[in-house]
Amino acid sequence: MFAVVRRLIRYAVIVAVVVMAASSVWVQWESRSRIDPNASRQWVIVLGDRVRDGAPSVYLRERLDTALTVLRDGRAQRVLISGHAASTKGDEVAAMRQYLLERGVDAAAITDDRFGVTTYNTCARARTVFGIDGAVLVTQDFHLRRAVALCRSQGIDAVGAEADSDAGVYLTVRNWVREVGLSRPKATLDALLDPGPRTVER
Repeated sequence: MFAVVRRLIRYAVIVAVVVMAASSVWVQWESRSRIDPNASRQWVIVLGDRVRDGAPSVYLRERLDTALTVLRDGRAQRVLISGHAASTKGDEVAAMRQYLLERGVDAAAITDDRFGVTTYNTCARARTVFGIDGAVLVTQDFHLRRAVALCRSQGIDAVGAEADSDAGVYLTVRNWVREVGLSRPKATLDALLDPGPRTVER
């Protein structure tokens, strides 16, 4: 009995390692030569993150500040802010919009995506709902290549601009473990199945 259990565990570990490796290869391949801090496109897309007391988290502020640099340098003319507007922790999109407005971005240049609850959903909706075919994606390094790969899978000419990250060692390690172990396999499955954008907040 124990021998059978050990064999099943061994097989499960092998499968998990193969899946993680294959998904990381896909992400790296799709994002090759597409991380460029000086890239320009018509749109810059800011991927959402948590808000606290109506204000962007540290991660989200860093993403928004990077997007501001892209806009001020004239490397994009429009910004899509995509996040979870119905999160129990707060309205990510409203906080992002307010942050940009307070720093001089023209309201007419900001487009809200209130259903960007996952990276896949952000990319799918950017293409099918907002008609975006080229964009600079802004997020932290652990997330950036996956975002580029997913948007490219939706037919978007995507490049990545890395936002700063002030996370300590613990958060950095945790984010990368989650990225490689969970997020990249899920992203690969989303790209393969391509279920289409979700439009219901929950």
